[in-house]
Amino acid sequence: MTMIEDIVNRHCPANWEYQNLANYKTYDLPSSSRQYEQFESDLSGDFNKGIDRIVRVENTYLYGQFLLRKEEYESQGYCTVLQLFHVTAASKVDSILRNNLDWRLAQRVKFGRGVSFSGSPAYANKQSSWSNGTERAMIVADVLVQNEQHVWNSLQLPDEDYDTTVGNKGKVYVKYHDDEFYPRYVIYYETN
Repeated sequence: MTMIEDIVNRHCPANWEYQNLANYKTYDLPSSSRQYEQFESDLSGDFNKGIDRIVRVENTYLYGQFLLRKEEYESQGYCTVLQLFHVTAASKVDSILRNNLDWRLAQRVKFGRGVSFSGSPAYANKQSSWSNGTERAMIVADVLVQNEQHVWNSLQLPDEDYDTTVGNKGKVYVKYHDDEFYPRYVIYYETN
């Protein structure tokens, strides 16, 4: 058994059905489920013209990598997991669910050259590149945070000993390393 298989077996969510390290699978959330209704409430606002569907993601490999990184952080001290939002074009979702978000592809980098997340779905949508079009996907991710550096202006990378930058009065979290986030849900929607 590999290290990833071992850690996933120990920490796999009880509702997971698909455990294959080579691929991922998605499951539609019923619109009557509590989780669906919560996301629907989170996305209520002028920017959202309607949710098409919400899926739960099971990618054993990415989840295992995330858990290994989490264990590494915990061995160094404090670590927390935040549920944050990242918006992209719906057409990019397959690649993200196979390989995860890639900080090397960051385009809008006001608070750092990494993957940007927000606790606010409306803010995440507003800050998403116009090139993502109107058919969008909101990635609901578990994000590891150990040491935050609060920034107020343009920055490439955080100072040594920081893994996260936080900007715009706590509205933006930027991550710089692989496996520090796991895409748990995808909300497909249309924006203005």
